[in-house]
Amino acid sequence: MNQTPPLPVPAPRSAAMSRSQIPAIDMAVLEARLNESLDVLRDTYAPALGTGGGWYHELARPEPGTTATALGLLAFVEAGRAFEYFDDGLAFLAARQTRSEDALRDGGWATKTSLGMPVVEATGWIARFLARARCDLRDDAPDLKRAYRWLLRNQNPDGGWGSLHGCPSRVWLTCLALRALSQLNPYDPAVDRGVEWLTADRTAHRPAWGPTQASRPTVTHTAFALVTLAEARPDLRTERLLDAYDWLLGNLDPDDDHTWIETYDVSPPGASCRAAAEHGPHPVWRLALWHYGLPIALTALLRDPRGPHGPAVARAFRTLVRGEITDPRWNGYPGSGRTSLWTLWWRMETLITLARLPLAGNADVLHWLPDATVVQRSHARERPLTELLPHRRLVDPVGFVQRHWAALLLGLVCAGSALGVAADLWGWKDFWLSVILPIILTSIDESVKRRRTQRAPP
Repeated sequence: MNQTPPLPVPAPRSAAMSRSQIPAIDMAVLEARLNESLDVLRDTYAPALGTGGGWYHELARPEPGTTATALGLLAFVEAGRAFEYFDDGLAFLAARQTRSEDALRDGGWATKTSLGMPVVEATGWIARFLARARCDLRDDAPDLKRAYRWLLRNQNPDGGWGSLHGCPSRVWLTCLALRALSQLNPYDPAVDRGVEWLTADRTAHRPAWGPTQASRPTVTHTAFALVTLAEARPDLRTERLLDAYDWLLGNLDPDDDHTWIETYDVSPPGASCRAAAEHGPHPVWRLALWHYGLPIALTALLRDPRGPHGPAVARAFRTLVRGEITDPRWNGYPGSGRTSLWTLWWRMETLITLARLPLAGNADVLHWLPDATVVQRSHARERPLTELLPHRRLVDPVGFVQRHWAALLLGLVCAGSALGVAADLWGWKDFWLSVILPIILTSIDESVKRRRTQRAPP
């Protein structure tokens, strides 16, 4: 198991109070959480009964699944870390790839609940992993070309994707297919049609996305659509797209995880498919998508063409890294105490995106100060730097009293004693006898505080 670096020692209270006014991302905490997540994946890897091994989305279950295995391997690829069972995971996915004379089935992957029918929910994730891992030239890897053709053949005539060809197009599934195709061949006309379907009928009054084009918008679907468009068409910058980013920022609660499960029924159109022959003329199964909106929304906000919104990003980051890695908020399945790969994966993808975030954009201004670096965004190029920096109050009465209570008390004693001398209540000799002990104690207290400040970490 990898050794996780210790988290930084907290700064003194006064320093922490002043720093809390500025949005910040602690990269040491980010790296520690990322390493802990990878350790969880190493500890929960399980061999399959047949070939290879991997993970199930409920990490405590020993029998691997295809989608979860692809996500687990993708986590190590994106993090740039080696995994000792990587080849076994590839072998497991290769063994589960569908072979069929039916062009709509050949090359895809099924889920445990799809009656053996390959679906976008699995094929999209696995194809994306294989493309990101550059496994197209490996003889022991799944056939990426067949997976690519499966995605193209199962695109609906309207340009979107359902679970399989002929099922109603859904926003989440279209995003899964587009994210895979944008890695395989971003210039394929299928990507253009998918982007057109995804962006069609967006207006200033309805700039965001829901589960379907006509559904009520959600933070999760809007964020996933924006992430997808940033990957499929990185140069896209329309007024409607910026309206969608504004909607996301306005409707996101950075202190809420935004977890929920989207369920829907799937029925293969027609009765000619093998599943229909085996399970009746109209086989129906229910698929569930676990949505964890906060990390997806944070990833989307980092792709805003105008630059990330610092305060929202910092608050969302603090929510994502709070608690321990064993806390159910890190890897808990909604509504139960079971652990799940989905929570772990979405957090990891966001942390990796944060770690890779470019420091400055093409039109930004970078100010190199002796002990800090300030990035001035392009839309604020003409404003003086002093206007952009946070301004602290000159005096914080409560903090001032807390830090200098001994000196203030000494001042009150001296003032009271001096008034006593002026009113002839006692003499100067009594005055000095009354203040000499407080002066000594105050000097000792101030000296101790200065030494603590000097020894405190930066």
